[in-house]
Amino acid sequence: MSGGILWLASYPKSGNTWVRIFLENLFLNPAEPVSINELNVVSFGDAQRHLYQSLTQRPIEEMSDVELNALRPVLQEKLASRSETSIVKTHNRIGFVDDIPVISLDHTMGAIYVVRNVFDVAVSFAAHYNGAMDDVVDGLCRETMHTPTTQAAIIQYLGPWGEHYRSWTGVPGFEPLVLRYEDLRARPFKEFSRIVKFLNVPATPERIKKAIRFSNFDEVSRQEKQRGFRERVREDQTFFRQGKVGGWRNTLSEDHVARLIDVHGDVLRDLRYIDKRGKPTV
Repeated sequence: MSGGILWLASYPKSGNTWVRIFLENLFLNPAEPVSINELNVVSFGDAQRHLYQSLTQRPIEEMSDVELNALRPVLQEKLASRSETSIVKTHNRIGFVDDIPVISLDHTMGAIYVVRNVFDVAVSFAAHYNGAMDDVVDGLCRETMHTPTTQAAIIQYLGPWGEHYRSWTGVPGFEPLVLRYEDLRARPFKEFSRIVKFLNVPATPERIKKAIRFSNFDEVSRQEKQRGFRERVREDQTFFRQGKVGGWRNTLSEDHVARLIDVHGDVLRDLRYIDKRGKPTV
Protein backbone atom coordinates (compact mmCIF):
# COMPACT_ATOMS: atom_id res chain seq x y z
CA MET A 1 0.00 0.00 0.00
CA SER A 2 1.12 3.54 -0.61
CA GLY A 3 -0.51 6.92 -0.12
CA GLY A 4 -4.02 7.75 1.07
CA ILE A 5 -5.81 6.95 4.30
CA LEU A 6 -6.89 3.48 5.35
CA TRP A 7 -9.44 3.96 8.10
CA LEU A 8 -9.76 1.60 11.05
CA ALA A 9 -13.31 2.56 11.98
CA SER A 10 -15.80 1.52 14.62
CA TYR A 11 -18.29 2.80 17.12
CA PRO A 12 -16.51 3.20 20.49
CA LYS A 13 -16.02 0.00 22.53
CA SER A 14 -16.34 -2.31 19.53
CA GLY A 15 -12.86 -3.85 19.21
CA ASN A 16 -10.94 -1.12 17.39
CA THR A 17 -8.02 -1.22 19.85
CA TRP A 18 -7.88 -5.01 19.70
CA VAL A 19 -7.43 -4.89 15.92
CA ARG A 20 -4.78 -2.18 16.30
CA ILE A 21 -2.78 -4.38 18.66
CA PHE A 22 -3.12 -7.32 16.28
CA LEU A 23 -1.81 -5.19 13.39
CA GLU A 24 1.14 -4.05 15.50
CA ASN A 25 2.12 -7.65 16.24
CA LEU A 26 1.45 -8.73 12.65
CA PHE A 27 3.58 -6.04 10.99
CA LEU A 28 6.45 -6.13 13.49
CA ASN A 29 6.41 -9.93 13.90
CA PRO A 30 8.20 -9.65 17.28
CA ALA A 31 9.56 -12.46 19.42
CA GLU A 32 7.52 -11.16 22.38
CA PRO A 33 4.16 -9.34 22.46
CA VAL A 34 4.47 -5.64 21.68
CA SER A 35 3.71 -3.17 24.44
CA ILE A 36 0.13 -1.90 24.32
CA ASN A 37 1.59 1.52 25.14
CA GLU A 38 3.77 1.58 22.02
CA LEU A 39 1.38 1.21 19.09
CA ASN A 40 2.94 2.74 16.00
CA VAL A 41 1.47 0.86 13.03
CA VAL A 42 -1.85 2.62 13.59
CA SER A 43 -0.14 5.67 14.99
CA PHE A 44 -2.72 8.24 13.90
CA GLY A 45 -6.19 8.91 15.22
CA ASP A 46 -8.48 11.55 13.76
CA ALA A 47 -9.31 12.80 17.26
CA GLN A 48 -5.71 13.33 18.42
CA ARG A 49 -5.32 16.89 19.70
CA HIS A 50 -1.67 17.24 18.77
CA LEU A 51 -2.43 16.62 15.09
CA TYR A 52 -4.86 19.55 15.04
CA GLN A 53 -2.53 21.71 17.10
CA SER A 54 0.14 21.21 14.44
CA LEU A 55 -2.15 22.93 11.92
CA THR A 56 -2.84 26.13 13.85
CA GLN A 57 -1.09 28.74 15.99
CA ARG A 58 -4.10 29.05 18.28
CA PRO A 59 -4.30 26.87 21.40
CA ILE A 60 -6.83 24.07 20.95
CA GLU A 61 -8.62 25.05 24.16
CA GLU A 62 -9.41 28.44 22.64
CA MET A 63 -11.02 26.94 19.53
CA SER A 64 -14.67 26.01 19.12
CA ASP A 65 -15.83 22.66 17.82
CA VAL A 66 -16.85 24.41 14.59
CA GLU A 67 -13.32 25.76 14.14
CA LEU A 68 -11.76 22.39 14.94
CA ASN A 69 -14.07 20.64 12.52
CA ALA A 70 -12.94 22.99 9.75
CA LEU A 71 -9.41 21.60 10.16
CA ARG A 72 -10.47 18.00 9.44
CA PRO A 73 -10.11 18.14 5.65
CA VAL A 74 -6.72 19.85 6.03
CA LEU A 75 -5.49 17.17 8.41
CA GLN A 76 -6.81 14.33 6.28
CA GLU A 77 -5.20 15.76 3.14
CA LYS A 78 -1.91 15.96 5.03
CA LEU A 79 -2.15 12.36 6.23
CA ALA A 80 -3.15 11.17 2.77
CA SER A 81 -0.16 12.89 1.13
CA ARG A 82 2.40 10.76 2.97
CA SER A 83 4.42 8.36 0.81
CA GLU A 84 3.16 5.46 2.90
CA THR A 85 -0.48 4.66 3.55
CA SER A 86 -1.67 6.23 6.80
CA ILE A 87 -3.73 3.77 8.85
CA VAL A 88 -5.95 6.05 10.93
CA LYS A 89 -8.22 5.11 13.81
CA THR A 90 -11.62 6.78 13.88
CA HIS A 91 -14.88 6.56 15.78
CA ASN A 92 -16.53 9.16 13.57
CA ARG A 93 -19.43 8.41 11.28
CA ILE A 94 -19.30 9.32 7.61
CA GLY A 95 -21.28 12.48 7.06
CA PHE A 96 -21.17 16.26 7.12
CA VAL A 97 -21.03 18.81 9.93
CA ASP A 98 -21.45 22.45 8.89
CA ASP A 99 -21.14 21.25 5.26
CA ILE A 100 -17.67 19.88 6.02
CA PRO A 101 -17.05 16.14 5.56
CA VAL A 102 -16.13 14.43 8.82
CA ILE A 103 -14.48 11.65 6.80
CA SER A 104 -13.02 12.86 3.50
CA LEU A 105 -13.56 10.07 0.99
CA ASP A 106 -11.44 12.01 -1.51
CA HIS A 107 -8.42 11.17 0.64
CA THR A 108 -9.54 7.62 1.48
CA MET A 109 -8.15 4.48 -0.11
CA GLY A 110 -10.09 1.98 2.00
CA ALA A 111 -11.41 1.06 5.42
CA ILE A 112 -11.73 -1.74 7.93
CA TYR A 113 -14.96 -1.44 9.92
CA VAL A 114 -15.44 -3.36 13.17
CA VAL A 115 -19.01 -3.71 14.41
CA ARG A 116 -20.17 -5.09 17.76
CA ASN A 117 -23.61 -5.97 19.05
CA VAL A 118 -25.14 -2.74 20.36
CA PHE A 119 -26.28 -4.53 23.54
CA ASP A 120 -22.69 -5.27 24.52
CA VAL A 121 -21.55 -1.86 23.27
CA ALA A 122 -23.98 -0.25 25.70
CA VAL A 123 -22.58 -2.16 28.69
CA SER A 124 -18.95 -1.48 27.75
CA PHE A 125 -19.69 2.17 26.93
CA ALA A 126 -21.32 2.72 30.33
CA ALA A 127 -18.35 1.21 32.15
CA HIS A 128 -15.78 3.08 30.04
CA TYR A 129 -17.35 6.52 30.50
CA ASN A 130 -18.82 5.83 33.95
CA GLY A 131 -22.27 6.64 32.62
CA ALA A 132 -25.77 5.70 33.74
CA MET A 133 -27.22 2.95 31.55
CA ASP A 134 -30.39 4.93 30.78
CA ASP A 135 -28.26 7.79 29.47
CA VAL A 136 -26.01 5.47 27.45
CA VAL A 137 -28.92 3.68 25.79
CA ASP A 138 -30.48 7.05 25.00
CA GLY A 139 -27.18 8.23 23.49
CA LEU A 140 -26.82 5.15 21.31
CA CYS A 141 -30.18 6.07 19.79
CA ARG A 142 -29.61 9.84 19.46
CA GLU A 143 -28.79 11.63 16.22
CA THR A 144 -26.58 14.15 18.05
CA MET A 145 -24.55 11.52 19.95
CA HIS A 146 -20.91 12.59 20.20
CA THR A 147 -17.91 12.56 22.51
CA PRO A 148 -16.87 16.12 23.44
CA THR A 149 -13.52 17.82 23.05
CA THR A 150 -11.33 17.11 26.08
CA GLN A 151 -7.68 17.29 27.04
CA ALA A 152 -7.29 13.87 25.41
CA ALA A 153 -9.19 14.25 22.13
CA ILE A 154 -11.30 16.54 19.99
CA ILE A 155 -15.00 16.06 19.36
CA GLN A 156 -16.07 12.83 17.65
CA TYR A 157 -19.39 12.66 15.81
CA LEU A 158 -20.97 9.26 16.42
CA GLY A 159 -24.69 9.52 15.85
CA PRO A 160 -26.93 6.50 16.52
CA TRP A 161 -25.24 3.09 16.53
CA GLY A 162 -27.18 1.76 13.54
CA GLU A 163 -26.73 4.90 11.46
CA HIS A 164 -23.00 4.83 12.19
CA TYR A 165 -22.82 1.36 10.63
CA ARG A 166 -24.98 2.44 7.67
CA SER A 167 -22.82 5.50 7.07
CA TRP A 168 -19.72 3.36 6.56
CA THR A 169 -21.36 0.55 4.60
CA GLY A 170 -23.86 2.46 2.49
CA VAL A 171 -21.62 4.64 0.32
CA PRO A 172 -21.95 3.62 -3.36
CA GLY A 173 -18.67 2.27 -4.73
CA PHE A 174 -17.03 2.19 -1.30
CA GLU A 175 -16.62 -1.27 0.19
CA PRO A 176 -14.89 -1.46 3.58
CA LEU A 177 -13.91 -4.78 5.07
CA VAL A 178 -16.60 -5.38 7.69
CA LEU A 179 -15.77 -7.52 10.71
CA ARG A 180 -18.10 -8.55 13.50
CA TYR A 181 -16.48 -8.47 16.93
CA GLU A 182 -18.29 -11.68 17.80
CA ASP A 183 -16.75 -13.49 14.81
CA LEU A 184 -13.29 -12.26 15.76
CA ARG A 185 -13.82 -13.88 19.15
CA ALA A 186 -15.38 -17.10 17.87
CA ARG A 187 -13.17 -17.72 14.82
CA PRO A 188 -10.04 -15.60 15.29
CA PHE A 189 -7.79 -17.23 12.69
CA LYS A 190 -10.40 -17.09 9.94
CA GLU A 191 -11.46 -13.51 10.66
CA PHE A 192 -8.04 -12.00 11.31
CA SER A 193 -6.82 -13.73 8.14
CA ARG A 194 -9.43 -11.69 6.26
CA ILE A 195 -7.67 -8.56 7.50
CA VAL A 196 -4.31 -9.89 6.32
CA LYS A 197 -5.74 -10.68 2.89
CA PHE A 198 -7.45 -7.28 2.67
CA LEU A 199 -4.15 -5.53 3.44
CA ASN A 200 -2.26 -7.82 1.06
CA VAL A 201 0.32 -8.65 3.74
CA PRO A 202 2.45 -11.71 2.84
CA ALA A 203 2.11 -13.41 6.22
CA THR A 204 2.29 -17.14 6.89
CA PRO A 205 -0.41 -18.89 8.95
CA GLU A 206 2.11 -19.22 11.79
CA ARG A 207 2.78 -15.49 11.79
CA ILE A 208 -0.95 -14.72 11.83
CA LYS A 209 -1.55 -17.14 14.71
CA LYS A 210 1.30 -15.58 16.69
CA ALA A 211 -0.10 -12.07 16.17
CA ILE A 212 -3.50 -13.31 17.35
CA ARG A 213 -1.94 -14.91 20.43
CA PHE A 214 0.13 -11.81 21.22
CA SER A 215 -2.97 -9.59 21.04
CA ASN A 216 -5.53 -11.78 22.80
CA PHE A 217 -7.53 -10.50 25.75
CA ASP A 218 -5.51 -12.31 28.42
CA GLU A 219 -2.26 -10.82 27.12
CA VAL A 220 -3.43 -7.21 26.81
CA SER A 221 -5.24 -7.42 30.15
CA ARG A 222 -2.04 -8.72 31.78
CA GLN A 223 -0.07 -5.81 30.33
CA GLU A 224 -2.61 -3.26 31.50
CA LYS A 225 -2.55 -4.65 35.04
CA GLN A 226 1.26 -4.50 35.09
CA ARG A 227 1.93 -1.19 33.35
CA GLY A 228 -1.38 0.55 32.79
CA PHE A 229 -2.70 1.77 29.45
CA ARG A 230 -2.03 5.34 28.39
CA GLU A 231 -5.28 5.57 26.39
CA ARG A 232 -7.49 5.14 29.45
CA VAL A 233 -9.99 7.94 30.07
CA ARG A 234 -9.51 7.77 33.85
CA GLU A 235 -6.67 6.53 36.03
CA ASP A 236 -9.04 4.28 37.98
CA GLN A 237 -10.41 2.77 34.79
CA THR A 238 -9.79 -0.72 33.45
CA PHE A 239 -9.74 -0.38 29.66
CA PHE A 240 -9.61 -4.09 28.83
CA ARG A 241 -12.46 -4.93 31.16
CA GLN A 242 -14.01 -8.23 30.05
CA GLY A 243 -14.40 -8.35 26.28
CA LYS A 244 -17.26 -10.82 26.60
CA VAL A 245 -19.85 -11.71 23.99
CA GLY A 246 -23.35 -11.65 25.45
CA GLY A 247 -22.37 -10.07 28.75
CA TRP A 248 -25.26 -7.64 28.28
CA ARG A 249 -27.70 -10.35 29.43
CA ASN A 250 -26.58 -9.81 33.03
CA THR A 251 -26.81 -6.02 32.87
CA LEU A 252 -29.39 -4.60 30.45
CA SER A 253 -33.02 -4.41 31.46
CA GLU A 254 -35.82 -5.60 29.18
CA ASP A 255 -36.73 -1.96 28.58
CA HIS A 256 -33.16 -1.15 27.49
CA VAL A 257 -33.13 -4.07 25.05
CA ALA A 258 -36.57 -3.16 23.70
CA ARG A 259 -35.53 0.46 23.11
CA LEU A 260 -32.39 -0.57 21.23
CA ILE A 261 -34.32 -3.05 19.09
CA ASP A 262 -37.01 -0.47 18.36
CA VAL A 263 -34.45 2.02 17.05
CA HIS A 264 -31.87 -0.30 15.49
CA GLY A 265 -33.96 -3.35 14.60
CA ASP A 266 -33.21 -3.36 10.85
CA VAL A 267 -29.45 -3.20 11.35
CA LEU A 268 -29.58 -5.74 14.17
CA ARG A 269 -31.37 -8.15 11.83
CA ASP A 270 -28.98 -7.50 8.96
CA LEU A 271 -26.04 -8.28 11.25
CA ARG A 272 -27.78 -11.35 12.74
CA TYR A 273 -27.83 -9.96 16.27
CA ILE A 274 -31.59 -10.58 16.42
CA ASP A 275 -33.70 -13.04 14.48
CA LYS A 276 -36.71 -12.28 12.28
CA ARG A 277 -38.97 -12.28 15.33
CA GLY A 278 -36.78 -9.70 17.06
CA LYS A 279 -35.26 -12.12 19.57
CA PRO A 280 -31.56 -11.62 20.46
CA THR A 281 -29.29 -14.31 19.04
CA VAL A 282 -26.00 -13.55 20.82
